[in-house]
Amino acid sequence: MKTMYQLFIFDIAGEHEPIVVFESNSPFPALDVGQRFDDHGWDRVKEVGKIASENSPIRYTVHSLKTTIFTENGVNICQTGVNVESFEGNRSPAFGNTKPTMSTKEALGK
Repeated sequence: MKTMYQLFIFDIAGEHEPIVVFESNSPFPALDVGQRFDDHGWDRVKEVGKIASENSPIRYTVHSLKTTIFTENGVNICQTGVNVESFEGNRSPAFGNTKPTMSTKEALGK
């Protein structure tokens, strides 16, 4: 049976509606409460478009998680809801508030 994975991101500062939804045929990385979660340019729902970038990210931490699994039209649907809250601290506990020396694409050799 085919499986579809859906990742819903909710900003708990708003009306608890999804701000972005991702779909995949393979699982998303595991997340933990308290983990940093950065927006580098999500195409947000409700035709809001992209409001962040790698050079100007919106930073969050994972507040809570919920998973729902069901079958619809012969497809297993694994939905994960991630509640995030704004994060205003340093870029990284390991690197402090230093600016990145290269972009993700440069690090990947692209």
